[in-house]
Amino acid sequence: MFKAVLSLGSNKGNRAFYMNEAALMIESQCGTIIRKSPVIETKSWGYDSHDYLNQVLEIQTELEPLELLKVTKNIEFQLGRSPESKTPYGTQDYQDRTMDIDILYFDQIQMNTEELTLPHPRIQERQFILYLLDSLK
Repeated sequence: MFKAVLSLGSNKGNRAFYMNEAALMIESQCGTIIRKSPVIETKSWGYDSHDYLNQVLEIQTELEPLELLKVTKNIEFQLGRSPESKTPYGTQDYQDRTMDIDILYFDQIQMNTEELTLPHPRIQERQFILYLLDSLK
């Protein structure tokens, strides 16, 4: 079993519904949710748009990192995220999204592939993520 920390964010449509549905889908498709941060509202990061709801989940999973990535991306799309709203790291072409799920940490694994970088490369830039991670302690 592995431990992973995921961040969830929604700024399009019924944000509270998407946040709740994402947590339920993560529990059913990825693994057991061990701890949840509170849900907070934040300004959009990286572009000017609607405010986000954000939350961090710690899960226990049997999935390997790339398997977890595949499942979480599928959850995003099931919740209405369009493929166009996903941009590679380093770009500033952000768009509103019904659901965004990022893998922040995966056990002590460090990796840097085209598909996934662990730990997430922008954790330190996002004060709201640091705040939510601190709330898990």
